[in-house]
Amino acid sequence: MCLGAEAIAQNEAAERKYHYELRRRERDWNQALSVYGAKQVEYDINTSAADMGIAQAYADEQEQKRQAVGEAALKHEELYRELAQKSEYSKILSSGGTGRSAARLGRMESAAMGQRVAKMTRELMVNEKQLDRATAEAVGKYQGYKQKQFSQVAFQPIETIAPPEPVMRNVGAAAFKEYLSIGSQIATAVAASDRRLKENIKKIGESISGLGIYTFNYIGKATKYIGTMADEVLQIKPEAVVVRNGYLAVRYDLIDVNLERFE
Repeated sequence: MCLGAEAIAQNEAAERKYHYELRRRERDWNQALSVYGAKQVEYDINTSAADMGIAQAYADEQEQKRQAVGEAALKHEELYRELAQKSEYSKILSSGGTGRSAARLGRMESAAMGQRVAKMTRELMVNEKQLDRATAEAVGKYQGYKQKQFSQVAFQPIETIAPPEPVMRNVGAAAFKEYLSIGSQIATAVAASDRRLKENIKKIGESISGLGIYTFNYIGKATKYIGTMADEVLQIKPEAVVVRNGYLAVRYDLIDVNLERFE
């Protein structure tokens, strides 16, 4: 293959690879956006549920506090009713009794009444504190859950950097280079490449198409060459192989290996 044609082929391959990388980048980006969008929807649903849970926790707390205050008010009423019905001090007063004994009895009943009211007040306060702690704990769990959900969408996907545009080979320069170096190549496009005609065969590389690149000399000749083997070309590009005088020859203008003198 001539250098100009090789440059064109390499440019086309670079262009294909570049557009492939662009398509893959776009595909990956669209997929990342889709996944992030699904996470956002899930985040909105879950955080809305958490907010409803927080609001319900506060509502439950207030309702329980109202119930506790209502029950305490009923107990106060029952306490005063009981005192009115069973108070010995009231009975003494209603019968016209007075004196230090009556006054002492009145103070004792008032103290007992005060103790019971104080106990009910303490129980009410303790109950409120327990409700506050329980609500704070529930709200804290909901807030922690919201933060965990936020961590799933906190960082938006960032589009990757576009692949660099391919650096194209100068086809004209490659062709000119080929013109300058043509003296080191074999003039004919068809060359005998049958292994039976060669010796000192040593593989030094492989072409893009998979053809082996070898150094060798023809049997009985001192000049060394770089080229390929006809039997390999026959497997990969059979149309580039011809038969001359019972031996295989290769059309080097149809393959991606050059036949050159090796010094």
